[in-house]
Amino acid sequence: MTLAELESALSLIVQDRSLESRYKAWINTAILELAADFELPALKLLAPTVFPITTATWIFNLPATFQKNLFRCADSLYSDIRVHRFADGIDALDIDHDETGDHVTSVAVTQAGQLAVFPKVTVAESIYLWYYKRPKVMVLPTDVPDLMPDSYHERVILPKCVIKAYEHLQDQVENFDPKGLQYWQGKFREGLYGSPMGPIGLINYLVKAQGGPRRHGGRGAIWSGGWYR
Repeated sequence: MTLAELESALSLIVQDRSLESRYKAWINTAILELAADFELPALKLLAPTVFPITTATWIFNLPATFQKNLFRCADSLYSDIRVHRFADGIDALDIDHDETGDHVTSVAVTQAGQLAVFPKVTVAESIYLWYYKRPKVMVLPTDVPDLMPDSYHERVILPKCVIKAYEHLQDQVENFDPKGLQYWQGKFREGLYGSPMGPIGLINYLVKAQGGPRRHGGRGAIWSGGWYR
């Protein structure tokens, strides 16, 4: 679905012209939230981003396209650089962050969303980063979401946007009837997990894309980059 089609569908469901100016923001916010919650194959970099490392510091701002999960790093010769799960791993190597070397050997993403490296380099170099990128922000009416197959736009993105509209109304309307909100929460969950008599849900699509078995319901589903235990 295009941005215009999503806005039109949302308008038909919500039927409140006073909210139409919010639709684009709600749609883009819903897409960003989905990208943050799930490791979507469409957002996983196949070709790396070239990232410059200078001699000035040991911590750098990541590219604007970075969303999450730096899953691989390599030097200019494509030799692997160790990726620590937490920035504490860099601190353990050099608590003062003053050790220098010819090349970066370890990296980590900090809680602030920056790239920490070890050691500080004595000569500027470029390294390669592989990660999950941010989804495209939709601006033009013809823009199409780039984070999942078209078949899930209406089943996942649209219900999530409708939920945002109902949540807004819930805060604004006296004696709000929650039945509509509950219905669309159910539709969103169905889009994610499927239903016994319906088509496969987005979660099952993700599991199959990663070579795992088909799952039903929330347990065992891929969520925020890991498996529920």
